[in-house]
Amino acid sequence: MIDIDSAVGGFTDIQVIGSESTGSLGAFDIAVPVFHRNKPLAFLLIGDIDEEEQRMSPTVKHLNFIQTLTNLIVVALENRRLAKQELAGARAKRELELAAEMQSMLVPLDLPHNERIDADGWYQPHSEVGGDYYDLIALHDGTYVACVADVSGKGIAAALLMSNFQANLRASVAHTTDLVQLVHDLNAKVHASARGERFITLFIGIIDTEKRSMRYVNAGHNDPLLHHAAGITALRDGSIALGMMPQLPFLLSGEVDLPPNSTLLCYTDGLVEQEDAQEKSFETAPIIKILTERDGASAKEINKAVIAAFEAHRGGLPYLDDIALLTCRFGGE
Repeated sequence: MIDIDSAVGGFTDIQVIGSESTGSLGAFDIAVPVFHRNKPLAFLLIGDIDEEEQRMSPTVKHLNFIQTLTNLIVVALENRRLAKQELAGARAKRELELAAEMQSMLVPLDLPHNERIDADGWYQPHSEVGGDYYDLIALHDGTYVACVADVSGKGIAAALLMSNFQANLRASVAHTTDLVQLVHDLNAKVHASARGERFITLFIGIIDTEKRSMRYVNAGHNDPLLHHAAGITALRDGSIALGMMPQLPFLLSGEVDLPPNSTLLCYTDGLVEQEDAQEKSFETAPIIKILTERDGASAKEINKAVIAAFEAHRGGLPYLDDIALLTCRFGGE
């Protein structure tokens, strides 16, 4: 067996092998390195069939044929490489399609539209899949769980972690509405799943439309905006992002009233951090302006206005991050 690296690895051009060679190349007269894009793909080793007969070496006689054969080998090897690359690309594309299909199942299809609460959502991934999530889960007797979350990072890994988080959240709220305990449990599960390598920012609120109030926790997330007759309230009480530590070092819960005709708007950082051509971020000022000027508008109308302002700001530039938007408007008396 020939040790390619030691025998011919240093050849960069057609090499005549001397008759004095007694090593692994002793049976060959010539070595032809096969290169493509300055990388060695193979080595063609050629020798005479009849060494005893004195005549012109077939290596010299058929040099043009050898060069043509070498070129064919290059093409064949490169085609094989491209075919494998195309197959791998098709497999990766299919995996992305499956991940995108799975993630589409996370987006709630039927948000409530009644006299107590009117909701609308929007989700825009950075690429095929993303790590943002919003939800509005109906519990009982006019009680809902509103949630907006954002996994650090992007792509399939973020999407898988978020899908696991959504499953844990939905399973948990079916058994308890103790908000503090719920967030502690979610933190432990995120830390166990991500092993401290990723984290999730979260806003979660338990809305009681009968009492017109909401208990909430903001775990390192962008402050949701509550618009009411007295102005705008940013909802900040909470803790650090989930999954950063096995146990949260502190956890505060807040509670706010939801007066008639008030509006809750929750979003992820991809909305407010999107830059325009001058590298200026969208921020919250346009959102506050829309909430103030469209007092009385439905949740869908508010979201349409926010999205229109956002897209005008983006100006056709690529999305910098995943985006989730959830707006809830609470009915009158």
